[in-house]
Amino acid sequence: MHWKMSIDLTYPLVPSMGLHDPLDGFVTYNELRLCTEGSSDTSVLPDLDAEIAEMAKMCEGQKWETDDPLGIGGLLFDACRMLQMTVKGYLRAPGFLEVLLRSSQHGLNDFVRQNPLNVSADYRLAFRELGLSIGLKAVAKMRDLFDANPGLFEERLSQKIESLMQYVPFSETIETFWQSPVNQQARSWTAHHDINMAMLATSLSPDEFLSL
Repeated sequence: MHWKMSIDLTYPLVPSMGLHDPLDGFVTYNELRLCTEGSSDTSVLPDLDAEIAEMAKMCEGQKWETDDPLGIGGLLFDACRMLQMTVKGYLRAPGFLEVLLRSSQHGLNDFVRQNPLNVSADYRLAFRELGLSIGLKAVAKMRDLFDANPGLFEERLSQKIESLMQYVPFSETIETFWQSPVNQQARSWTAHHDINMAMLATSLSPDEFLSL
């Protein structure tokens, strides 16, 4: 797997694999297959069984822990998508889900301990922090899913979600910081303006992104 391909997909721009790429592939392939259920004509759609099995194999034994805010956010919204697929009766992988939530908790503990949100804008990357903010919005959505589906999930998963809720206020902290006109003048913002704006907009209105 390559982290980044050319626009025409003929050659890799970055010939290496990101830490969470197999996880993203596994969740996304499953989400795509779920979208085909009930379709009147599946013959024109690709069969993703082999790809899902391949991603699942690549995920075996992987360590997902990271203190990178974008990486933590990715773990959280991948967990949110898996949770929604479970509610829909499509995917049942409580062990995998628990691993993602535990890895997210470890990453958040490290992130908070480093206290990077007190550093000036010049030394911060907005799109990475906003990725975490989006993930924290996913935590609140996951708790709502637990509350709306009593008995579907094991109690220890519910406890992990409740433990993650303590970090949710950091989302507003991050959004407020990067909405400041002063902080948007920093080179760290202007150098990545387009992706920063896209991530900020997604964080402020995350429902469409987080919902299947």
